[in-house]
Amino acid sequence: MKRISDIMVSNVISVLDTDDVHKARMLFKEKGIRHLPVLNSENGEFCGVLTQRSLLNHAFNIVEKFGLSGLQKRELRTQVKEIMNTDCDTATPEMDLGCAAEIFTTKKLSCLPVVENRQLMGIVTSLDFVKLTLYLLKL
Repeated sequence: MKRISDIMVSNVISVLDTDDVHKARMLFKEKGIRHLPVLNSENGEFCGVLTQRSLLNHAFNIVEKFGLSGLQKRELRTQVKEIMNTDCDTATPEMDLGCAAEIFTTKKLSCLPVVENRQLMGIVTSLDFVKLTLYLLKL
């Protein structure tokens, strides 16, 4: 076990950049996840990440301006690409786990989308590294 592909989740839940923010919020809630890789609706390529934190910030801004009653209405009119992070670090399936761990710690990340040739291959989160640590401690 030395590469990202050894610990990544490959059955990744993702959204399209043109999906509405309400759909993304429902996925976070229903699936119990904190990160959603975003794919370009025209070519299917990886183009960013929507985090639970950015979604919550967006929701707080809406509620502050329009009240709680306006939240769903505004979310339905807002596309994911308007609030996603496009400047995000990524990993490749062949990346060394030590290198990925360094990126996590130095940049204080909570996820690394795994991308190869602009295609989303998987995702690694800080929880995956905790699981790896537990596994190694039991050896």
